[in-house]
Amino acid sequence: MSPKVLEIILFLAAFPLLGQIVSIDSLVTKNGITKLNLASTHPLGIYSTQISQNFREHAVKKTQLILQQQSGNVFQPQVTAYLPEDPNIRQQFSSLPWFYRVFDYENQEETPAQLYSYEFDAVIKVYRATLLIPLAKKQDLHIGARGFMAVAGKNPWSIFSNDANIEWFHSNIAGGEDPFGRKFYGYDQVKFRYTDNRGRTLTMKRGEFFLGGIDATYNYYPANRGLSNKHIATNIGITAGWNTTRFNHSVDIGIQGAIQKKWPFRDHQFLRFATGINVQYNNVIDFKKNVSLGNNRIQGATEMSLEWTTYTNRGNFNALQIHYQLQTPFRKKEEKDYFHLKGDWESINAGWHNGYTTLLEYLSSWTLQYTHGRKKINYHVYLKEDLSVNNAPDIESGIGITYTVN
Repeated sequence: MSPKVLEIILFLAAFPLLGQIVSIDSLVTKNGITKLNLASTHPLGIYSTQISQNFREHAVKKTQLILQQQSGNVFQPQVTAYLPEDPNIRQQFSSLPWFYRVFDYENQEETPAQLYSYEFDAVIKVYRATLLIPLAKKQDLHIGARGFMAVAGKNPWSIFSNDANIEWFHSNIAGGEDPFGRKFYGYDQVKFRYTDNRGRTLTMKRGEFFLGGIDATYNYYPANRGLSNKHIATNIGITAGWNTTRFNHSVDIGIQGAIQKKWPFRDHQFLRFATGINVQYNNVIDFKKNVSLGNNRIQGATEMSLEWTTYTNRGNFNALQIHYQLQTPFRKKEEKDYFHLKGDWESINAGWHNGYTTLLEYLSSWTLQYTHGRKKINYHVYLKEDLSVNNAPDIESGIGITYTVN
């Protein structure tokens, strides 16, 4: 199925429901901060379970269905990382900036080293469906499925994440002329290839759709009268995810916790702030010899959201949210002391090394999300920017709907 067809289905899925919600006489109930799954469309991260921080105040009272589409522009030119095995070479490299290190790889017998090769140039489309099921007054269950593909990202299907539009912004507003080499390598490319140190290769062809996996999260919302009187709510969750691609057929597990505070204002206006952390253990169970997506099997993330909500005369709500996310690196940071890189550094201005070096860094992003809520359906749209400019992704946009089933 083409990405265009999938996006049309997502847009049209809401239209048959609109007739049920045109008349609302009371305020629409809002359960905490309204947030889509804002896990990044990272070219390696999409192959593993990605925990979405839960910022709801209480368990859902009715079953809900969330449909979501993400579109992220990834651009990281081909680069090969060499990690020498010789302790003497590692010691020598540790005293040098990485771009001054010289390493002439011959073969594994004469110059033993771990080799990793990266090349990512595509717009990644991620499609998510999540079912929120009430279990008890303080408990609910979230069951999700994700799929993804790599596309060229041409207009009008990738307005914000299109190569030409991004480079127009760089050339005319901020960033300068072709700062990372998109123009040099050509717009609307789909190059997606990664080889790990054991020679196992991960690839994705243009328009090739993958069912990434399914996951289930059990959430518990503790009740405390003292905190409730202060408009403070907490929750904890346990996640298990089954990754189903041929490159990473495995099981991940994780835990999360969050706390939020609400400030009521006049005329049914509210300010909410929430923060949470999650920790995930990747590949607890491997069903095959998988491609190595990173050597940090335990990954953590923290998320924070600030949301302002107002209600219309008809009782619907509008919510504007600023969201921040910080994730631990994919690879161990000590590799900074001894890696050597080979890439096309002479052809582009900057970022030729990003395919590897950004895996050693914390990944951060800022998101602006708008939600319009009605009695049985919420509409969401967001724009995410990677201010650290690691291009994995550079910019990401998304849309979604939340529909109350019963």
